Amino acid sequence: MKQLLPIFLCMSILASQASIAGATDIQDPVVRDAIRYVQTERLSERVMLAYWVGTGRSNLIAIKSQKGLMMIDTEMSPRIMQPIKRRIEHEFERDDWVYVINTHGHMHHAGGNHAFPNATIVGHENLAQDMRWMREDQSDPQRYRKQIKLASTTLEHLRNTLLHVNNDREAKRKIEGEIEFWGLYSQDMKIGYPIVDPSLTFTDRHTLDLGDLTLELVFFGKGGHTLSDILIYVPEEKLLVTGAIIYQRYRLPWIFKEAQVQDIERFISVLDSFLDPEVQIKHLVPTHSPPLVKDDMIPVRNYYQTLLTGIRDAQAQGLSLEMVLEQFSQPMMFSYFYEPGPGEWEHGTHDRNIKNLWHILKQEA
Repeated sequence: MKQLLPIFLCMSILASQASIAGATDIQDPVVRDAIRYVQTERLSERVMLAYWVGTGRSNLIAIKSQKGLMMIDTEMSPRIMQPIKRRIEHEFERDDWVYVINTHGHMHHAGGNHAFPNATIVGHENLAQDMRWMREDQSDPQRYRKQIKLASTTLEHLRNTLLHVNNDREAKRKIEGEIEFWGLYSQDMKIGYPIVDPSLTFTDRHTLDLGDLTLELVFFGKGGHTLSDILIYVPEEKLLVTGAIIYQRYRLPWIFKEAQVQDIERFISVLDSFLDPEVQIKHLVPTHSPPLVKDDMIPVRNYYQTLLTGIRDAQAQGLSLEMVLEQFSQPMMFSYFYEPGPGEWEHGTHDRNIKNLWHILKQEA
């Protein structure tokens, strides 16, 4: 029996791989080959988290319900989304997609909408405006060349990095996954792909009835990340999807210059509504990190409130912007958050937030 066990295991693995392959589009070898780089995690029997294996991570959430399947966010382009979609269909054993929700209009979240031709695309009324730049990446010659160069440079860097991985199998797999990812994106950009706007939009809040589940969609306010950020709450699953608002632990929130005072106040109000003890949250899923917990919202909420109250008071006292920047320095006031150093992405976020909010409050006055 012990001698037969390895053979049995091998047969089971092969059968599983064949089953997964059968769930993909057999006519498309790209999908069939790329599906091995799709990672899934079950949060419950009805909720699945999916992401591409690589050096970065972007969480997509699939939910099955009585009325059909629903996807939250759709990655950077259709060729990237297709293997993820097929893997989910295999694991849920169905392909009746009814809704796709975009948490906002950035490429990791709305670039693959075209992979769901029969689903209703849902988002905030500002979503189409936020997605416009993805069309311009294809239609504007200068921006198009920039995107092609970005993909080419990234691929070259990844391939060079792969040569020095040695025996680290996990690191090698991540880099190989990232190479596949950027290769698919490069193909989509060179050929061109449709950018699909939402067909169902809302202004403030919207509820989707899926029979056994309800999805509560809440607009966060403009200028916290984009013009169209929403959060999605599924009470039956105690699930809150935060998109790029609660991005990852220790990451500074944003205040963009497009925000108005009522938007900052809305940021605080929306976070307060989900921090209410009556709202049960078991899974808090952000964009670019593993799931977090409900209390991870508290520092973000307090950051907005502290800056709003503090800068408003400082202006009433006649303090200068330079004095406020010193008084509300990140290490002194917000040590919980990590401030990227010079040369790192998002370096200077905190000071930009203060400057933007200073001018926003000046305009209000």
